[in-house]
Amino acid sequence: MNTVLITGAASGIGRATAEHLAATMHVVLADIDSERAEAAADAIANSGGTASAVSVNVADAQSVAAMMSWIDVQIGPVHALFNNAGIDRHQPLEDIAEDDWDRTLNVHVKGTFLCTRAVLPQMIARQEGAIVNMGSDYSVKGMKNGAAYAAAKTAVYSLTKSLAAEFASDGIRVNAVGPGPIETLLLRDGRSPEEWDAWKSARSKLVPMGRLGQPSEVASLVDFLLSDRSSYLTGQIIHPNGGQISW
Repeated sequence: MNTVLITGAASGIGRATAEHLAATMHVVLADIDSERAEAAADAIANSGGTASAVSVNVADAQSVAAMMSWIDVQIGPVHALFNNAGIDRHQPLEDIAEDDWDRTLNVHVKGTFLCTRAVLPQMIARQEGAIVNMGSDYSVKGMKNGAAYAAAKTAVYSLTKSLAAEFASDGIRVNAVGPGPIETLLLRDGRSPEEWDAWKSARSKLVPMGRLGQPSEVASLVDFLLSDRSSYLTGQIIHPNGGQISW
């Protein structure tokens, strides 16, 4: 059974993707919140899937190296990677502290770089591999009151294209997903139930399909991009966003 490594897998899109893939792959759920990752992996295993959990801070090279050493000893080769770990920061530019800017770029961009660099040697040796990076609609359109987040996601998209060009001859495909508004705890964070209902209703009206997306809908797309069904696709960003942006 092939193994897929998913970062930021304890909740939201990462967990939904782990649940989706666990029927056909050994899923490694990596997250800075090790307890939630363990709970998610246990739930998947109890439902008949194959899953393991490991703690990682994707923005720290030593932590990523320790994660890869653990996977190598406990599980074996990594055949696919979903760089999903991220944090959400919505602030006017003048309110963004330097530490917040650095952390946002480090988690999204440096984290994608470090985890990709960690799995590439074995993929190159096999002359085969698939990587999906988590972008956003904001990878291509910018974001009011979210300059750090949008800058990070644009960098992830550019990194995706560069990696795809560099490693296509090694049989490695690298693509990105750029979701629109997806109904996750991260999106809901900090809002009361009443605030969430009002925000969700207003935000849904801006989407041509008239609703927010579900994590499972992004998971299905990641599954496609990691599979042989997308064997001639690399260097692309695909937007599951209900039609609110075309690219």
